[in-house]
Amino acid sequence: MKQNDALALFRAKTGLILDQWADRMKVFIVENQVAGLSKEALRDMRTNPKSKWALEREALRKALKREVGGLVNRVHAQAYLEELKRK
Repeated sequence: MKQNDALALFRAKTGLILDQWADRMKVFIVENQVAGLSKEALRDMRTNPKSKWALEREALRKALKREVGGLVNRVHAQAYLEELKRK
């Protein structure tokens, strides 16, 4: 896998993760609005560290961190293998 291929895969995966998170948040907002929650209550939920919103944001952070780690590992392995081929 070339370095550019690894970066393209990373971009595709992180784009998908971000799109899915955004869609889940849209559904979450609509569900709460249908349930009668006001805009102010939704804003309060965004800042509350124990809310579902914060849990979803933390899950997003962990997923992105996992993908960054995967990219670093792929690039490192590729560089290592290329170095072995040169010897």
